[in-house]
Amino acid sequence: MYIIPTFRKIVNLNCKKYTFKEIYHKDLTLTVEIRGKYSTACCPECNCKTSKRKDKKLHKNKQALKHMWYWWNQVIKIILFKRRFICTKCKKSFYEQFEFESEHWNYTKDFEKYVMWSFGFLSGNKIAELYQTSVSTIYRILERIDVKQLITRWLEIIEELDEIYLWVDEHSFSWHDMVLVITDLKTKQVLAVLDWITNKILEDWIKLIPLKTQLKIKGFNTDMNKGYANTLKEIIWNPIQWVDKFHLFWEANKMVDEVRQISIWALAMNFIKIEDIPKLGKKIWKKLTKKDIDKLRKDDTNKIMKKYKEKAEQRLQADLIDPKNLINSKWETIEYDEITADFFIEKWYRKLFFWREKNLSPIATLRINQIFQEFDHLGFLQEAWTLKEDFMDAMDNLDMNEIDRIRDDCLNSEHYRIKQFWRTIKRWYNWIKWFCEHSTPNFKFTNAYTEWVNNLCKVAKRQSHWFKLKDMYIRKLTAKFCHKNLQIYT
Repeated sequence: MYIIPTFRKIVNLNCKKYTFKEIYHKDLTLTVEIRGKYSTACCPECNCKTSKRKDKKLHKNKQALKHMWYWWNQVIKIILFKRRFICTKCKKSFYEQFEFESEHWNYTKDFEKYVMWSFGFLSGNKIAELYQTSVSTIYRILERIDVKQLITRWLEIIEELDEIYLWVDEHSFSWHDMVLVITDLKTKQVLAVLDWITNKILEDWIKLIPLKTQLKIKGFNTDMNKGYANTLKEIIWNPIQWVDKFHLFWEANKMVDEVRQISIWALAMNFIKIEDIPKLGKKIWKKLTKKDIDKLRKDDTNKIMKKYKEKAEQRLQADLIDPKNLINSKWETIEYDEITADFFIEKWYRKLFFWREKNLSPIATLRINQIFQEFDHLGFLQEAWTLKEDFMDAMDNLDMNEIDRIRDDCLNSEHYRIKQFWRTIKRWYNWIKWFCEHSTPNFKFTNAYTEWVNNLCKVAKRQSHWFKLKDMYIRKLTAKFCHKNLQIYT
């Protein structure tokens, strides 16, 4: 008794206009037979209503449409009993039309929406197998997506916002063929997917926004890309520019990693003294000659960074940890085993220096403290690690005075790689300052959503192998992020 009313809600059909004739299940397909209730129809040519039928029988012509997916590898198919009418005005015959019927006679409008929704996590072949249709049908639906609708749709939405914050980031479609993704902080939605990364294309997209809406753009972030920043500065009036702190954290970790590599490689070379490490510079990447080694050994003007060594030991507080009573990840009591120089050179312990100090376990704290005391004789690794930790804490606490102190220490360092980090801070100093001034402890500007979108784009690209054209790839991204309000070509 209650099966048909409940089923009407599932298939999303208007029960006032249609009558369910029969429902039956066969071969993983749930078939529903439907006919119209009204005795009149509207002519598609002159929009005139008529009740004159050409066929004597009530429902003579049948049309089978794929409607929707309702269970794994099972779909709902609708069989329409269509009547044929004759227009009393233009004297042309036509079949009655249903609201859910698509222009193509083999699926409905809801079927198109389900296919577009499936593009977010399935490949084209899997979608065709799931919906029991051909791959060419899936291609046809994807090709009918209007990519420009992505821009016009969100232009209407951002007009209602009081403030707009733009995030601009790119990722590769194939090798050096790039795609530019623009997102918004307030709505956390994709605003545009541009097919190239030139400044002119970004400028043309900004000019599509009305002037009243452009005044609402209060700030932007370009992932440490000066080209995009200069383009947005010229168009947007008085914008706020800030840097993404996680990209700066990545630069700080890269600095520590390269200092660690230089220290380990110099220790591994028996013919080079430990005191010669800072003078090697970029030559450590190349094959050194005897003349270079002799020049290094003649000069003995190196200093030991005692203040960084003492500061690193104070931060780690290894004296408060008992090496004989340690607990591992399985909550088992173990005893700490010291590492040798050969094992350190072979093992590297690279990930250990990427962790934050607050996330170090007692075993990791003892391990990194032993490395600083026994294998870092000049203290450059301790200096780089300490500056990295201080810089991350200063960015979290929004402390510009601490950042100024770190910038001066990087400038006065004797290691060339730490001086390169000073150049990074100097180049993005104003962006860092704006980030600290406009952020609060409860809300900090971050580019995490844009990076998450780029990751989803790359995952979608790996799921399917028929993206020979970039237009098809952009259409799939449009279907992935904006499948609810898509416009289909007529």
